[in-house]
Amino acid sequence: MSYSACQAYYKQATATIDSVRVYGIEYGGKPHLVAFSTTPLKSSKIIKKDSFIGLYLFEGKTPMSYRLKPLDSYAHTLPLAAINAQKAVPGKVLNFERGVFDLGKFSAPLPEGAVISTICYQIYGFSAHGQYFVPKILIDRFLSAKGGIYGDIGVRVSENTQAGANTNSANSVPRGVIVEQVDLFFPKNVFLPKDRILRINQEPINSMADFEWKVANLTPGKTAKVAIMRGNKILELQTQIDRRYGGGLLSDSFFERYGVVLDKNLVIKGIQKPLPYELSQLSVGDKFIWIDKTPVRSNDGFWHFRQLFSQAGVRGKVELLLLHEGVEIFVRSRLK
Repeated sequence: MSYSACQAYYKQATATIDSVRVYGIEYGGKPHLVAFSTTPLKSSKIIKKDSFIGLYLFEGKTPMSYRLKPLDSYAHTLPLAAINAQKAVPGKVLNFERGVFDLGKFSAPLPEGAVISTICYQIYGFSAHGQYFVPKILIDRFLSAKGGIYGDIGVRVSENTQAGANTNSANSVPRGVIVEQVDLFFPKNVFLPKDRILRINQEPINSMADFEWKVANLTPGKTAKVAIMRGNKILELQTQIDRRYGGGLLSDSFFERYGVVLDKNLVIKGIQKPLPYELSQLSVGDKFIWIDKTPVRSNDGFWHFRQLFSQAGVRGKVELLLLHEGVEIFVRSRLK
């Protein structure tokens, strides 16, 4: 099968600005120039960015633009290809339900700067890295008024793996998601670990991806009504919506609220705002060794780190062992 026409279209619908591949994308009836990068970009042409997912909006336009297509059930049936100016790789999409920071995955490694296409002027996304691509759902959100801003209600959750009720029934209880971690720094956090979140503003929560999107699209500064199951009781809580500070390409340790930068080895690389309570004793260069006598795993994207601080936050106090200027020290702090 020849992809020469689509490769010719690619040359008209993409460009390079400051050594960055940009894609002409049609959104809201207008052309836009969008790029992706896992590392921060700097250019005088950048007019908007989303550091969570690595998307950038550039000034200008290309002679042609792509129309974005959703990864729906119809897309399952189509022969797709990853196309750039020199190469086309046939394949298919491997994942369809995605969270708010999740990329699409193609069945083969993507040529550099490729688009996922079936018709030359229509694409399902563009190359991120390896087999991964940025799908329409993320690009659309970025180009909308909500782009770069994510709501947060102060929890990190997991799928509810227990058998769920029939959510089509008016009297059913939604499957919901399970609260695993509670942000100890979130203002007036109303949640506890193991709460089952059923609904947000009367809308049922049916999966982790569903939860992520509903929360991300909440407006910071407003309030939300959240129905939960705590033990065997269904409660309706009201929570203030805040903006999210970590996740996606950004670290997500709960400390980002204070501008704390942690590397993968749990060493503090920067602190922008004073930390609360006795945590103000922490300083740049400190390395977390254990939290409440539990050694901290450092190879799981801060999951274990958040888990230990979440548990400490519920107790209202924490004891830390740090490596500070080559010496192991203890820091004890209130958390309430």
